[in-house]
Amino acid sequence: MATPRYGQLGASLYVPATHKSLDQILAVGCHDARSIILCTEDAVAPNAVTWAVQRLIKALKAAPQDVSFLRFVRPRNPFVLRQLLESSDAMARIDGVVIPKFDDITMPAWREVLNRHKKLAIMPTLETPALFREDSTIATLKAVQALCNPVIALRIGANDLLGAIGLKRQPGQTVYDTPLRSTIERLITVFRPAGFELSAPVCDLIGEPDTLSREVALDIAWGFYAKTCVHPAQVALVEEHFTQSMARQKPQAHALLNSTEAVFKDSGQMLEATCHTNWAKRVAALQATI
Repeated sequence: MATPRYGQLGASLYVPATHKSLDQILAVGCHDARSIILCTEDAVAPNAVTWAVQRLIKALKAAPQDVSFLRFVRPRNPFVLRQLLESSDAMARIDGVVIPKFDDITMPAWREVLNRHKKLAIMPTLETPALFREDSTIATLKAVQALCNPVIALRIGANDLLGAIGLKRQPGQTVYDTPLRSTIERLITVFRPAGFELSAPVCDLIGEPDTLSREVALDIAWGFYAKTCVHPAQVALVEEHFTQSMARQKPQAHALLNSTEAVFKDSGQMLEATCHTNWAKRVAALQATI
């Protein structure tokens, strides 16, 4: 199975492994989401974990192998990941693993399990208080680099990070209106120059499409082209923003990559090869999958 590309993730819909329609979602997807993340972590009560894992394994074994969307699992801990990996039939239906609560402290336990499955694609989730400090953020970067598995992207867990400081999202707030703004800035400036893509965090204001729309516009301005969704109603809006943004940015990127000029004007903006080529190459690579 080929390693999925970042641009294929789109609006990643989280689905608890306890969901009543799990079998159907695994077979045909949900609301045209390009990627589904099957969760056995925070979305599952502690007393339901054993049942949820067993149910997920059974459902995966029965699911069709070839589908039009990506399927990922989010194990609660390394022990649950080991249980999932022991079922090769179940994992044959999976495109990768989302690792929760990842930092330099938790990395060794995850690596011990992953070392026997080095071709398995992963998405570590950055959601621990370690990310509030630059030194531990850099240590977490080194922890990611120490893994042997292909890393599709790093997911940002906003709710866990807000919870660590005793906050939750208020109505009308984008994530950029919260104290997490500086943390997101840090994650971008530490991880993206090192070659890692990031997935924008969830907007848990399910009934506020206007707030979600404002947030996705800012996600894109900050370079995110994948986002976590917790409700099917969010998927189409997120995907619409991604598609429209790429349609706007593609002509400029194409113009820059095909120009021999050091600097020129395009659509009212100065484009400079020295400064903007990395952006243009990134847009071109993303456009191939969005």
